[in-house]
Amino acid sequence: MARLLFFLLIIANVAFALHLWLTGTGEVTDFANRERNRDEVKLVAVTPPLIAARKAEETRETVARLQGSACVEFAGVASADLPRAREAFAAFKLGDRLLERRLEDITRYWVFMPAARDRKTAEATMAELRKKNVGDMSIRPDNTISLGVFSTEEAARRYLTAMEAKGARGAQSGPFTRELREIAFLVREPDTEMVARLAILQRDYNGALIRAVTCPN
Repeated sequence: MARLLFFLLIIANVAFALHLWLTGTGEVTDFANRERNRDEVKLVAVTPPLIAARKAEETRETVARLQGSACVEFAGVASADLPRAREAFAAFKLGDRLLERRLEDITRYWVFMPAARDRKTAEATMAELRKKNVGDMSIRPDNTISLGVFSTEEAARRYLTAMEAKGARGAQSGPFTRELREIAFLVREPDTEMVARLAILQRDYNGALIRAVTCPN
């Protein structure tokens, strides 16, 4: 009889525990209910251990090399990547410790007469040049007189020599068109953490280079 009562108590306890589990108000958490948009979650990429170790070592070497530099330049950001890079650097909140430097390529050269004080003077200069058999001229908005535009500096210099031979005194040659090649970001007085963040950011830009530079005045 005692054994029967013992088993009945066990059954009652199990039934009571089952009742609490089925009617509970949160004591047992269903973690599946916490999932959000689980069908939209995708594994983008997994970095192989060897590559991850190599990148970590490269970051460590960069930090060791640049630690204590007065100014560090992050160069090699293509013009197409400029908006993304500016957003990344803005997140660093560097204020006036951050400078931008434009690196440009000269794609056209020209021969010209320096800007006159007004258009009437420029027109008078053009009239004098026509008397010397100089043609194909045009007045630009700043009253500079263009004598010709060329694809190379050497071609512009040769034409300048020809214009001087005709008596075009004061003619000059120089760059005419510049195209942005890349942007360099300069950071003043970066601490070790900042250098590490720059080294990690470098991975997102092909051809980016971090180096210590002389601080501008």
